[in-house]
Amino acid sequence: MELAVLEALTDTRVSGADRSLPVEELEAELGAMLPGASWRSLEEQGLVEHWGDRVQLVVDGRSTLDDARTGRPIEWAMHTLSQGEVLIGFAEHCREQLDDVDVVDEGPARLTLRCKREQSSLELRAGFLFCDRLPDSEPLLLLGELSEPVVERLLTDEGLRTTTAVYDLARLEKVNAVRSSVFVYFEWFLRDSYGVKLVPAGAFTQGLVDRGIISLGMG
Repeated sequence: MELAVLEALTDTRVSGADRSLPVEELEAELGAMLPGASWRSLEEQGLVEHWGDRVQLVVDGRSTLDDARTGRPIEWAMHTLSQGEVLIGFAEHCREQLDDVDVVDEGPARLTLRCKREQSSLELRAGFLFCDRLPDSEPLLLLGELSEPVVERLLTDEGLRTTTAVYDLARLEKVNAVRSSVFVYFEWFLRDSYGVKLVPAGAFTQGLVDRGIISLGMG
C-alpha cells in the first residue's frame, strides 16, 4: 500500500507538478482500490506531509519505486526472474528481432515503442491508484498485480478500458480490450521466450458479458 501511495504522489500525471493530492481525494481512491488502507503511516515516517486539505510528497521516492517495480519476482516453471528483466528482454527483442518496431524511449520501469505509425507504452506499476489518469492518446499496458478493484474500474470506465490494458505476469492473467500491435508482440515474446501464455481474467470477461459489451460467443 505504501509504495502505491508514493507512486501516485511521485507521478506528475496523477499529482501534478507539486506532487500533492487532496486528502479527501486520496482517501476516496484508497477506499475504492485498497479498502482499509491509509496513508497515515507514510506521514509518521516523514515521507509525506499533511498541509491543509492536501497530502504532499516530501521525499524523492523514484529510485525505491523503480527497485520495487522492476524487482517484482516472477516464477514460471524453469524461469525465475523479475518484471524488470522481462521488460529489458522485450526491449532487446524489439531491437534485434522486430524490423517493424522501434524503441522510442526506455527506462527502468517504462518502455515506449513505435510499430509503423502506432506508438504504445509498457509500464511497470507498484499499484494502480488513480490509474485512470495515466493514459493519454496512445495505448498503455500496465504491468502489476491485477486485483478485483482494478478489474472493476476497467469494466466501469469505458475510456480507460479502450486505452489501457493490465497484465499480471505473476498470475499470467490479463485485462485487455485495447488494439495495439505492440501488445500482441509482447504476448508472442512471452510465449516464445518463456513458454507462457496470458489468459483473460475471468471476472473481466464475465463483466463484459453481464454489461452486454460482448456475447459469450465472442469471449
